[in-house]
Amino acid sequence: MWNSIVKPAVVLFVVCLVISGSLAFINGMTKDIIEENTRLEQEGFRKQVLTAADRFLQIEPEGIPEAIDSVYEGFRGNESIGFIMEITTKGYGGDVSMTVGINSEGQITGVVVGANNETPGLGSKATGQELLVQSAGNQLAEVMEDALVVVKQNTNKANEIQAVAGATISSRSITDGVQAALDTAAIIRGGD
Repeated sequence: MWNSIVKPAVVLFVVCLVISGSLAFINGMTKDIIEENTRLEQEGFRKQVLTAADRFLQIEPEGIPEAIDSVYEGFRGNESIGFIMEITTKGYGGDVSMTVGINSEGQITGVVVGANNETPGLGSKATGQELLVQSAGNQLAEVMEDALVVVKQNTNKANEIQAVAGATISSRSITDGVQAALDTAAIIRGGD
């Protein structure tokens, strides 16, 4: 019984213990590096969506949509030139993280899709430039009356975004994130 049941179970337990300990040790060593790389990536996204800004200050407005993770105000010198929202929405394959920039005139200046698990070759197409270009340039005033909507045919109105073929859920996820950013900008601007 010792050789057939107990000994293999003890060996397996010891192997699992050593591997778990090794993984915990490696995680502890790389945790700070991973956090710093994530911070630098997010900072790069902020610079990409609001290129005119030279510094960013995190703000915490009240009453913003639940999808908004954080909000930054962008400055050039001492002048406020817009806002950056970091957003997480639900896509087909799970959470979709994105960063959206809106200038002080209420125009979308950029959308960058970050971490996501959308289906490669299909849902991930919605994270490409084809859909994002439709969002960029939308004016806050144009979509205040009607929320952004995803349509499967050609767009006729400023608030319509044409879905990427075969990726309607992913397209809707990104559009919902952009809408959350527009809503947040309206809340912040209304508070001025």
